[in-house]
Amino acid sequence: MENAERAEFTEVQEKPTEGGISFRIIEHIGVLSETKGWKKELNIVSWNNGPARFEIREWDDFHDYMKKGLTFTKGELMELRNILNDMDFSMVELPETKARRKREEEVPF
Repeated sequence: MENAERAEFTEVQEKPTEGGISFRIIEHIGVLSETKGWKKELNIVSWNNGPARFEIREWDDFHDYMKKGLTFTKGELMELRNILNDMDFSMVELPETKARRKREEEVPF
């Protein structure tokens, strides 16, 4: 992501949610995936003027609506990084899904 895009997120003003909770995206770190108008992002976010935390959460394009997410302290995120670095992803098998089987069948070899 370019610095101009990152700078846009650091200037987001505190926004209230429908439930009266406010949040401020301190820094946008990156987009993990996009699905049907939602972006799963890693951001640094402050809720209700509290301490900023790392978050993985799905957001709409304007950051007005969000889905449930996971919040990490710096130490937790560093430990997650260590766990992922130690994983052998070639040994990870994902369960079959109809959508994935269909995509794999459509790909000519």
